[in-house]
Amino acid sequence: MKNKYITGCLSLVMLMFSCKKDILNIAPTNQINDVLLWSNQQLVLTYTANFYSQLNSGFVAPFNSAPIYTDNLLSDLTDDATVNSTVYSAFWNGAYSSSTSPANALWTTNRWQYIRRANVFLQNIDNVPGDKSLNQRMKGEIKFLRAYYYFDLMNYFGAVPLITTPQQSIDTTAFVAQSTKKQCVDFLVSELTDAANVLPTSYASSDWGRITKGAALAMLCRAQLYDSRWADAAATAKTIMALNTYSLAPTYANIFSNSNKMNSEVILSVQANNNASQLSNLFDVYNQPPAYGGRSGTLPTQNLVDDYEMQATGLPITAANSGYNPQNPYAGRDPRFAATVLYDGCTYKGRTMQMYTGGTDVSISGSILAGWITNTGYYLRKFTDESINLTDVNAVSYQNWILFRYAEVLLNYAEAQNEAVGPDQSVYDAVNAIRRRAGMPVLTPGLSQTDMRTAIRHERRVELAFEDERYWDVKRWKLATTLFNSATNPLKAMTITLNATTGVKTYKPITLTTVRIFQDKHYLFPFPLTELTKPGNKLVQNPGW
Repeated sequence: MKNKYITGCLSLVMLMFSCKKDILNIAPTNQINDVLLWSNQQLVLTYTANFYSQLNSGFVAPFNSAPIYTDNLLSDLTDDATVNSTVYSAFWNGAYSSSTSPANALWTTNRWQYIRRANVFLQNIDNVPGDKSLNQRMKGEIKFLRAYYYFDLMNYFGAVPLITTPQQSIDTTAFVAQSTKKQCVDFLVSELTDAANVLPTSYASSDWGRITKGAALAMLCRAQLYDSRWADAAATAKTIMALNTYSLAPTYANIFSNSNKMNSEVILSVQANNNASQLSNLFDVYNQPPAYGGRSGTLPTQNLVDDYEMQATGLPITAANSGYNPQNPYAGRDPRFAATVLYDGCTYKGRTMQMYTGGTDVSISGSILAGWITNTGYYLRKFTDESINLTDVNAVSYQNWILFRYAEVLLNYAEAQNEAVGPDQSVYDAVNAIRRRAGMPVLTPGLSQTDMRTAIRHERRVELAFEDERYWDVKRWKLATTLFNSATNPLKAMTITLNATTGVKTYKPITLTTVRIFQDKHYLFPFPLTELTKPGNKLVQNPGW
């Protein structure tokens, strides 16, 4: 193991956790070597924070590299959203190969580097002198994080080589054959179970953001769900519920606010602060409406908007007697709609949004470029911080990105239990808890398993909108060839015309001309050609590539 990877990593820790100043007085941080690191427990504790830097924040998209620096959400690849630029064109039209895949960097950059570091850590931690229970806790954290790195790779590329010990060689003997999908998932289950067994249920507020037992179980539940291990996923979700550590926050919109980061619903989040040189991002700059100084990077579609039910009846807008009025389309909808989407007539930053033709929020003026104006008739509200002044050139965003929250656990349980045994009362209880919190009527009794499946999938879409879940959900349900294809599910928008004389608005849904193609081979990304052509490579390219 080379010493150079330790250099400089310790300074990151102070950005994420409250640590005693004397920890960093042990030795200059640019002179730390292996012997010193593994002989000092406090130094090792400090070093664990380096691994947290690889937790994905959805506010910085996984493909956020040159020439894409726009903090677009992963939802822009789904039927929930679009963008007014060409940053995701390669995804939409499928015009990439194993040489040009936008996911190539995910394979070739930090994931494998940090897996190796985790392997080194786990090889050494048991021999670090000091509190053995602390060593076990740190071991649990790094086991979680190594599993997290692998899970991320598996979601994009499928089955991967499982490397669990530090490799000393960089020649052809370093190449490892792929494990099977079952072996990969079994590995995740084992690692996350081990982690959950030694991690605490909570920390002091100064350590908020560290991995807990609940976080390990939440990721285990997600991994089991993604692999259709229904009974196991339901059992894991029940274990989380039995911890009595988490609960649904009283108000949906407030879950994501900067003033409520440590609410009872959050299980694990990627930490952020408002220091531009540390843990901030430019999410608001790139996603708030242009009339407020933003660049509207993520634009909700009419497809998503249409999925929000009527609050009074709990019925889809397409159902008879739902109460939906197409000439007053935003009245009386599921309250999560207004908390997620900016629409004509809503109030934002103290002003009424004008989304009708010629209105303030869809007009080019001053420094507002045409490419920043919505082409769907909507802007994103969820996650945005109305208190940020975007006219300040130093404006940054500092919302935490929530990786796991209790509402997802309830929905995971409902889906897994429904698939395993059918829509029993516990399934209703889980879904209805979320609907009640949202201010929606409970589900109709007597649903079939198929009807309940549809209800749960709807609930996941609106409850977890723009939290990255839609992209993975549709792919694991094997519906992407339909739902992510413009030929079978074209993206829709809303145009609004205001009669200046009468003040009457006319609402007209339209179909966007955006072409999106999703083929069977797109369920997995190709392994980079540069990897496949290396001497000694043992990877087998994914089907269709």
